[in-house]
Amino acid sequence: MKTSYFSILLFLVFWGSSLGGFSQVLENYNPEIQEMYPETIRKSNDKIQVKLDLKTFPNSTFRFVFPGQSTLFLKDKLWLQTTKDTTFVMPLADFQGFVSEADSAGTLMTIIKKGINGSNISIEKGFFENYVTPVAATGPLNPMPERREVDGFNDFFFFAIVSILFLIAVYKLIYPLVLKLILMPTSVFSAEDFSESNSVQKFFSLDVIFYLLLMNMMAFLLLMLFVKTLGNESLQFIVSGDVNQYFLSWLLGSALLIIFAVLKFALLRFLGFVFDLKKIVIPHFFYMLRIISITIFVMAFIISIIVLNGFVELEITIKYLLYGFFWIYMVGVLMLFLIMSNRVSFKNYHLFVYICSAEIVPLLFLSKVIIG
Repeated sequence: MKTSYFSILLFLVFWGSSLGGFSQVLENYNPEIQEMYPETIRKSNDKIQVKLDLKTFPNSTFRFVFPGQSTLFLKDKLWLQTTKDTTFVMPLADFQGFVSEADSAGTLMTIIKKGINGSNISIEKGFFENYVTPVAATGPLNPMPERREVDGFNDFFFFAIVSILFLIAVYKLIYPLVLKLILMPTSVFSAEDFSESNSVQKFFSLDVIFYLLLMNMMAFLLLMLFVKTLGNESLQFIVSGDVNQYFLSWLLGSALLIIFAVLKFALLRFLGFVFDLKKIVIPHFFYMLRIISITIFVMAFIISIIVLNGFVELEITIKYLLYGFFWIYMVGVLMLFLIMSNRVSFKNYHLFVYICSAEIVPLLFLSKVIIG
C-alpha cells in the first residue's frame, strides 16, 4: 500500500514539473561579461560589455536579466532603457529588425548604469518554452528613447565658480590687505584680533560687507551642490527647475546667508552686553569668520577638482568634507575658548556658557534647518 502511494506521488511530481515547460541553455554569456572600469582610482563602475552571437541557432531565444535604471546599446545604437529590475525572453529573430548585419565575431552589447557589476546581469541563449517572467518588462522594446531634459547644473556650478573668482579678483584689487589678513591661515593660531579695540562701524564697512557677500555666495553654491548630489528632500526646491531658476535660488540664498550673518553679529552684541564682553565681540566674530572662510574655500577647491575629473565618488567626498567642516568648526570653537580664557578675566563656566550660546546653539539651529 505504501509503495502505491509512493508511486502516485512520484507520478504527480514528474507530471507537475513537465507543466513548467522545457528549457535548454545553449550558451551562457555570464562568464564573458566584461566590466569596463574607468581609468580612475574610484571602485565604482558605470559600464559593462558582452558580445552576443546573433548568427547561430536562428530559432533560439535570449533570456535577459537587467537591473533598473539601465541603458542598453547594441552596436552603439540605443536599444532599451529599464526603469526597474527586468527579466524577459526575446527571440533571436527579433534582433534582425534592429541590427542590420550580425558580426561573426559577435554583436557588442553595452549596459550603462552607475555602480553596475557583472553579478547584476544575466544573459543566456537557448530554448525557453512556456517561460513565465517573474518580473514584467518595463514596456515594449522600442528603440526610440523618450525625450529627456538635460540637467545643466554642472554648467551653472562652474559658471558660478568663475563669477565668484572674478569678484574675488576685483576685491583683491580694491582691498588687497584685507583679503590677505582674512585668509591668512597662520592668523587662526594667533590672538592678534583680540588685542585690538574695535567698533561696530568696522563690521558694517564696505569691505566687510563685500567679503561676506563673496563668502556666502560660495557657501550657498556648495550647499546647492550638496543638495543636488545627496538628494536632501527638505531643500530640494533650491535645485529644481532650469538654469535660470538655479541662479535665482543662488542669489536669494546668498542674500539670506548675509542676513543670517548680520543676525549672528547682533546675537554676539547682545550676548556681549549680557556677559559684559563688549570689547571682544568683533574679534570673536572675525576669528570664527576666518576659520569658516578658509574651510569653505578649501572645500570649494576640492569639490571643483572632483567634479571636473571624477576620480573619486562625489557623494563620499561630500560626506567626508561635511565631517571635516564640523570638526574644524569645533576645533575653532575650542581654540576660541582657550584664547578668550587667557585674554578675559572671566570665570571659565560663564565663558563656556557664552561660547555655547554664541556658537554651538546657532550651529545646531542651522543644521536642523538644513537637515530638516
